[in-house]
Amino acid sequence: MRTVKGLWVMLILTASSTTLACESLEGAWELDYAVYKDQQGKVVHEIKGDGEKSLKILSARYFSFITQAKDGKFVVAGAGTYSLDGSKYTEVVTSTSMDRLMGKTYQFNCQMKNGIWIHSGSEDHLLIEEHWKRAK
Repeated sequence: MRTVKGLWVMLILTASSTTLACESLEGAWELDYAVYKDQQGKVVHEIKGDGEKSLKILSARYFSFITQAKDGKFVVAGAGTYSLDGSKYTEVVTSTSMDRLMGKTYQFNCQMKNGIWIHSGSEDHLLIEEHWKRAK
């Protein structure tokens, strides 16, 4: 009987935290949380709560983003093209305020979990994980 109850609990918990491949990302997204780690796994930067504010807008083929510091000062903006193939999200930066980003291609793992777009991967020798929620 305990085994059956345990299975039901596991099924309920699994159903309540659904993780899916990304299908459509079109629309406006706000950065909800991000963690950036070096190659050894040490956290070098984390964004949460009232930290930096980032907004990303995606159309069928193009993306743009802008980031502001907590005090409202401009940090970075960029734009380019993107593609989505199941769980693979790829950005090609064609315009940016930060020279080191220009012309770069970034490939990320993409998943949706409870309405949150999570992308993770490597960006300029950092391991990143960003959580984006739909902008209101």
